[in-house]
Amino acid sequence: MAPFPPSVRIWFFQRALDDIYAAYEASAKAHSTRPDEIEKEVRSRLGIGPNDPFPERDDDDEFDLIGRLYDDAGELQEQATRGSHLVRKAFLIALFHHWERFVNSSLKRAKYGHPKSWLKQQGREDCAKSILVLQKVANCAKHGPGNSCKELYRMRPDLFPRVSTEKEATENRLVIDGVELDKLFDAARKAAG
Repeated sequence: MAPFPPSVRIWFFQRALDDIYAAYEASAKAHSTRPDEIEKEVRSRLGIGPNDPFPERDDDDEFDLIGRLYDDAGELQEQATRGSHLVRKAFLIALFHHWERFVNSSLKRAKYGHPKSWLKQQGREDCAKSILVLQKVANCAKHGPGNSCKELYRMRPDLFPRVSTEKEATENRLVIDGVELDKLFDAARKAAG
């Protein structure tokens, strides 16, 4: 059987990348609508309309049900925020894994290594840094504290907004927002061709 032409391999990569991105968007949307759902539920429980002011809580009353309702709603919103962050990290790891398999298959390798020279041969040398960032971000997200987190901090300290030294750069302090993840998806798409 003849080997796949590069264009076929790229086509399969791009189609699977579209599927990964669609799954990410669906998961992200589920978490982004959660705060609205929580507010709607709280308003329903309180019997107030969408434009009515919320009643005041009474922090002096240990049995204040309104205060407890607000506290529970706040915990649910924090959970949604944490969930959004976890979803982005999970899809970031999936994105890099997909890229890694594509490169290994294209170069007939068993083990991934940054494909800078291959990207240059393909006329996509400008993608090399973005792909290296993708690799370091994925490894930091997967493995936690270590060389990838430190190297990523040196490359992109903005991804660790509450960190002042590379020693503090850990998976727990890595912040990947939706805009950054979109940039990484775009980088992989562009680098593939």
